[in-house]
Amino acid sequence: MIGFHGAVGISTWTNKVARAFESQFLENKLPLFTNPTDKGDHIVQYKERITTLHPGKAEGILLGGNMTVLTGLCGTPYLPDFKDAILFLEEVDEKVERVDRMFCQLKLSGVLAVIKGFVFGKCTGCGPSGGYGSLTLQQVMNDYIKPLGIPAYSGAMIGHIADQYILPVGAAVRIDADKGTIELIQPALKD
Repeated sequence: MIGFHGAVGISTWTNKVARAFESQFLENKLPLFTNPTDKGDHIVQYKERITTLHPGKAEGILLGGNMTVLTGLCGTPYLPDFKDAILFLEEVDEKVERVDRMFCQLKLSGVLAVIKGFVFGKCTGCGPSGGYGSLTLQQVMNDYIKPLGIPAYSGAMIGHIADQYILPVGAAVRIDADKGTIELIQPALKD
């Protein structure tokens, strides 16, 4: 069964989110999820840009969501089978050392060893603790995701933000880590 990760009733429903909802739910179109490319007054894109952790393309079933919720399922019969999946994650209001612990939990539970691709969204309100020597979120992802050698990127419009993707969890997708895209390759809704 397909579930959806994205805006809920109390979310900010921007025009972009409302159009995406209509396209996906009413018209059953195959969306291509991509970040905005507006550079504004800058030479390079500064806002909402993606960072490629490892280049390439991958296809698989899209699984994931909020890191705290997902890692809470580790060791239970409710943790999905991530073999050959595309894992996506997001988080809100967690210190980087807690995000590091959650990545460690995903690694130790075997999730990271079997995925085919990885997408990290936004970590809204996630910063280092006040102590000296805290890692950055980028360093944590470099430690856990880069060594996997699978297509991976961060910065996707996923999480606790206004213009978020509405992702079909459990649907077949293709990611392009160089372009920072997630493409649905079959309709999420049955006719």
